[in-house]
Amino acid sequence: MDAKPPIRVLVVDDEANHVRALCDTLGIRGYAMMGCCSAEEALAVLRQAQFELLLADLIMPGTGGIELVQAARALDPDLACIIMTGEGSIASAVQAMQVGALDYILKPCKLSAILPVLARAIATRQLRIDNAALERQVREHAAVLAALNVDLEQARREAERSNEMKSVFLATMSHELRTPLNAILGFAQILNSETLPSTPAQKKQFVGHILQAGKHLLVLINEVLDLARVESGTLTVSIEPVALASVLTECAALVAPLADRGQIALSFPTIAGVHVLCDRIRLKQVMINILSNAIKYNREHGSVTVSCELADEGKVRIGVRDTGAGLDATQLAHLFEPFNRLGRDAGVEEGTGIGLALTRHLVELMGGVISVESRADVGSTFWVTLPLSKQIALPVAPADGGAANGTGRTRASRTISTLLYIEDNPGNLRLVEEIVLPRADLRLLSAPDGHTGIALARQHLPHVILVDINLPGIDGYEIRRLLRADPRTARIPVIAVSASAMPSDVARGKEAGFYCYLTKPIDIDIFSDAIDRALVARNADTTTK
Repeated sequence: MDAKPPIRVLVVDDEANHVRALCDTLGIRGYAMMGCCSAEEALAVLRQAQFELLLADLIMPGTGGIELVQAARALDPDLACIIMTGEGSIASAVQAMQVGALDYILKPCKLSAILPVLARAIATRQLRIDNAALERQVREHAAVLAALNVDLEQARREAERSNEMKSVFLATMSHELRTPLNAILGFAQILNSETLPSTPAQKKQFVGHILQAGKHLLVLINEVLDLARVESGTLTVSIEPVALASVLTECAALVAPLADRGQIALSFPTIAGVHVLCDRIRLKQVMINILSNAIKYNREHGSVTVSCELADEGKVRIGVRDTGAGLDATQLAHLFEPFNRLGRDAGVEEGTGIGLALTRHLVELMGGVISVESRADVGSTFWVTLPLSKQIALPVAPADGGAANGTGRTRASRTISTLLYIEDNPGNLRLVEEIVLPRADLRLLSAPDGHTGIALARQHLPHVILVDINLPGIDGYEIRRLLRADPRTARIPVIAVSASAMPSDVARGKEAGFYCYLTKPIDIDIFSDAIDRALVARNADTTTK
């Protein structure tokens, strides 16, 4: 075992004899001694060597003991300093201790007095060093703990965000699936019902609604499955050279009927010899989705123009420009979010809100980039950039397309009790119209949004109000609050009819004060029973007023 090194002591006194005496006496006791006769000399030594103890005379020519202690501890904060002073200067010694000295010794120094002071000073010094090390460890551990806490908090937030996203996804999926199912099951119930007669023409129309809703449901399911496979990494693409002209020709043929119905002019470029590296089926899916949106959300007699141009680094940019209403900054920020239709849910055009999210994933999966430029009241241009199989020039010549329009009808029957249905989906409104139509005791009013619905409620004071929850402008909960706040409409039973059918949605509806909460798809018997009970409650309330 290695021997412990001796404690190094520096003695500073302007009396050389006193320095030699202390060095000799303490050296015999095992201390490693060194002496200086001035503070300046001592500081020079301290800059070159390290000591555990400093014995400094209080009063010396030039720099005194107090200044020496301050300067020495500035060089080495762990240095244990002891002041030596003659009798009558204890106050000065105490002052020296206030600036960092650990103790003082009265002169003339006696060995019996010096040794205990040195031992205490060494013990105190070691305690200071140990405490400083412990404090450093505590600070380091605290920093590590703080970093761990930050990581844990971030992990907690991410877990909460993931759970919230899962809940939102499930709720949105429930809503989106129930919306077409509501039309399918509702019209099927009418066709199967003996108490709701319909003409052959109506039956054909109802079957048309069922087919349309079924196709919408199939598109939704396929897009959800594709999106899930892309995000899980299980959807693969086959990258190969694909003739761009043939893909655009097929897309033009597929979207032409949609453009004709909307009286939208189509322009496609004539391209020869352009081959892009992509998956042919997925490129066609991407282009049809972008073209369909450009047609559906265009203005009457508008246009959709497809263009191609070379991009940097051997790539081609395919552009789809429309003359629609354009997108604002907020809509652009949420453009590629699943199930987000950017406030167009109230329109007559069907959609799932998944197409663009899936389109972006597919383009990126093929090594491409999708971007958009838009101006309000001018239109939007979607760009799909893909790698070329080889660098070529692009001859472009536009071609045109044509259009046609169509209209629909609504009807309601006028009878004794008035129902007001606030619903933005035409198919759902038509379903309720057909349910109510055979009843001679009811007449139906309808509103496509909350503000219109509240105005009709105040004007006609209906016996029962039916409200969809997810509406443009203000939702069903705000409508319920505004109706209750108005004395004219406060006592009218309000029934929620919503595709938001999670248990939490139903519980929230009950807490909001709806007379009852019906979920889509509508069960006709339950729906009719709810109407009858609400009418009884309304009539009873009117009688007892």
